[in-house]
Amino acid sequence: MPAVLITTRTTLALRCPDCGQPGFFPLSRFELNSGKHKVICSCGTHLATITKTGPKNFSLHVECPLCEARHQQTFKAFQLWGGGIQKVACELSGLEIALIGPKEQVRENIRLTDRPAKEMAEDLGYDKHFLNPEIMYQALDFLRELAEDGRLDCGCGAGHIDVEAYPDRIELFCTECEAVGILFAETIQDLQLLQGMKELQLEARAYRYLDQKRLCRRGPSKRNT
Repeated sequence: MPAVLITTRTTLALRCPDCGQPGFFPLSRFELNSGKHKVICSCGTHLATITKTGPKNFSLHVECPLCEARHQQTFKAFQLWGGGIQKVACELSGLEIALIGPKEQVRENIRLTDRPAKEMAEDLGYDKHFLNPEIMYQALDFLRELAEDGRLDCGCGAGHIDVEAYPDRIELFCTECEAVGILFAETIQDLQLLQGMKELQLEARAYRYLDQKRLCRRGPSKRNT
């Protein structure tokens, strides 16, 4: 009779709402049997809590990186350790925010669904919001690359940068010291200027345009109006 493999470990994958980095966290069935388990990002941010709510039931609470709310989903034990992929979606946008399953399957799923800004914006209906969508999408993708490489931060040292896209520009906002940096994303010249930057650092507690040449041609940010 062939041996039966009983899996006692699974992997939770989700992106940190503060530093933006994806994380892969092993979940042991034995550890979860003790009650409550907290998932913490390497930057120190609390990402999720998994609680045993019954003999074979588990409740997952996830801090959403999209709408900044906390989403809850209940799983049976066989769903978490049964060998398949379980998905958790943002209740507001419907986009996936977490995956649970065998490590290699989860990593492959993340690779296939780590889509560029263009596809995500189109899913959310934002494609008609921008004056020049293609320029904006490429600018957002470049900023994501900078963030993933650790080349986007603030002079205050906190490293928690929010990105907001307006029709003609992108605003970078430090959640710690409230510094603001403005990048325009309307013309090919705007994109070339951004892509020529090796790194971006906001000035701590300051509000400034990151392209000073266009300062006299633009009005103030909506954030301060």
